[in-house]
Amino acid sequence: ALYENLRQLITVIDELRDVGLQKMISLPRIVAIGTQSSGKSSLVESIVGRDFLPRGGGVVTRRPLELRLVHLNTQEYREGDAWAIFDKNGDKKYTNFDDVRAEIERQTDLVAGSNKGIVNDPIVLTIFATDAPDLTMVDLPGITRVPVKGSDQTEDIERLTREMTLHYIKDPRTIILAVLPANQDMSVSDALQLARQVDPAGVRSIGVVTKIDIMDQGTDAAKMLRGEEIPLKHGYVGVKMRSQQDIMDKKPVRMALQEEKDWFDNHRVYRLLPPGLVGTPVLIDKLTNILFRSMRRFLPEIKKEINEKRRSVQDRLDELGDGVPIEEFEKVQVMWTMVTDYCELFKNTIRGKYDRKLQRYMVNLPQGQGLSGGSQVRKIMNDFLVDYMESSITADMTDEDIDRAIRMHEGDSLPGFPSPDTFEFLALPHLQKINIPSVECVHNVASSLDLLAQRIAHAVFRRFPKMAESALAMTQNIIQQEKDNARSIVEQQVACFTGYLFTNDPQYLYEHGSMEPMYGTQQKPQQHQEEEKKDPTMAEKAIQGVKDNSQAIYQQARTMVQQQQQGQKKKDQRYSGPFVAEIRKRLDAYFAITIRSVRDSVPKAIGFYLVRAVQDKLQFELLQTLNQKEKLSELLGEPPHIHEERKTLVSQLKVLSNAAAVLTRDPTLAAMALEAEDEEQRTATSPP
Repeated sequence: ALYENLRQLITVIDELRDVGLQKMISLPRIVAIGTQSSGKSSLVESIVGRDFLPRGGGVVTRRPLELRLVHLNTQEYREGDAWAIFDKNGDKKYTNFDDVRAEIERQTDLVAGSNKGIVNDPIVLTIFATDAPDLTMVDLPGITRVPVKGSDQTEDIERLTREMTLHYIKDPRTIILAVLPANQDMSVSDALQLARQVDPAGVRSIGVVTKIDIMDQGTDAAKMLRGEEIPLKHGYVGVKMRSQQDIMDKKPVRMALQEEKDWFDNHRVYRLLPPGLVGTPVLIDKLTNILFRSMRRFLPEIKKEINEKRRSVQDRLDELGDGVPIEEFEKVQVMWTMVTDYCELFKNTIRGKYDRKLQRYMVNLPQGQGLSGGSQVRKIMNDFLVDYMESSITADMTDEDIDRAIRMHEGDSLPGFPSPDTFEFLALPHLQKINIPSVECVHNVASSLDLLAQRIAHAVFRRFPKMAESALAMTQNIIQQEKDNARSIVEQQVACFTGYLFTNDPQYLYEHGSMEPMYGTQQKPQQHQEEEKKDPTMAEKAIQGVKDNSQAIYQQARTMVQQQQQGQKKKDQRYSGPFVAEIRKRLDAYFAITIRSVRDSVPKAIGFYLVRAVQDKLQFELLQTLNQKEKLSELLGEPPHIHEERKTLVSQLKVLSNAAAVLTRDPTLAAMALEAEDEEQRTATSPP
């Protein structure tokens, strides 16, 4: 059952590769890596059971070879039946594997040149054989340190081969078959080094120890095979392959495999090792099992990624449309639809309204930091004059400043009757501070609308850059016109607040509408004292008399000491402290009322005369201006990159649709995926 399911899974994955899915979504595979002349090609031939790869000195594998092995049932085919098919050559069968070798060399020279060049363009070869396992693997060019003299190989050949290897093995769904010769120290193995670089825990790596039969006399690879030096989850397998003399003598691979078995069975060290550590058949069983589990595990993820990719590609295609329309009425319809969507998205973004129809454009909006649309406008308005909310305009005024201002505006009239001009003189410099922030608020809101228009125009009119430029220019003109109108109105409103002092605020009228509060503060302590002196006793009268006499003497002495210092001040100052304090309170109260009123009225004016006015005029102005025959053909010109993008998306959608059809064709695949999930859960819950 394992091998039947494996064949089914491999067929599905290979079909997904055939439809081109590998370019968009990674698929499970086995990749053989190692240094030049580490024995990778010989290992691949041992796994296949056929002698078909190019041979020679130096670099032989110069293009990645994607090898798909299909096991043929001996009940349907004769023992030893085998043939090969190259994807580039259609259904042409190669039954002579010398011809397969020649075709590999021909395709390699065709792309990489005949002078030892190395190119990352894989050859896809499918081999059907009764003695081949069900596997799919990639044989990469070996890591080459020094370029061959007189060849097309560049001086950075080592970097190129390493980068090619990393390109294949960095995919987390790739099983790494690290080939390392036994006569080399494991710590300096390039294959293990690269495998550990992309798979530090060694969970998807399996080591193959080659050339185990040519180690120095008295040494063995037992420690390497047991994983005592560098452990890997799937361990190591030792193999003995054909020697160069065997290859020259054309010894059959099947005979070499039998000799390998006899050699390990009779070796003084390796025959004592636990089962599963040596022999090509052991390696094939391990690879088969690992590949099966990997494919079964990743199949649900692959299906999910296919569906997600299909949705995103389809959404983008819907956004791009079917190309530039030809008929005049179709052009008008396209223009009308896009302008309407642009205006609706502009309005909805400001008002915070969700519209499902317009969400296809949201994926193209640049995701900047901070707020946007209506949230940004509201934040600007909320922050308007917020620094003046808790400020006091009299904090830096002394009583002498207020008294001097009162006397300054008495003129030549009778003293003791302060003029209203005094209040205006003291309050106006502070009230005029709100002029600049009010105009800045208009500018900031207009800039926010301008930025929003740019973002939405580039998203909605992405297909037609000229229409985007035209629509954006008109939008900016409308914003500028309404900004000028709103600024004029705001300046007039602010002039009313600074040029005419008036309030109907009930709290201000109650607390500061007369002089009563000033006198009330003086009378309250006296009344309190009178209540306390009510019906004193004889002893209290005597004590109070002594206190009064002492206080009178102290006050008289104090007055004499300060008389010279305050003489001039008494001569100049005419208004009492409570009167000045009342003026101070009225200034602060009126300024707070003004700030509160301006913070309400200016944002309302900006919202109505700028934000709402732009929304109301935008669609009408755009449709009226753009709906002209001579302009439409120019505005709806589609740039070449949009045409190429649509072509690419159509091709991708076809690939993804074919891939989805492959996965939904066989219902047993879902059952395999469920089995994999159950097995993973059992593994996770089982005690170590």
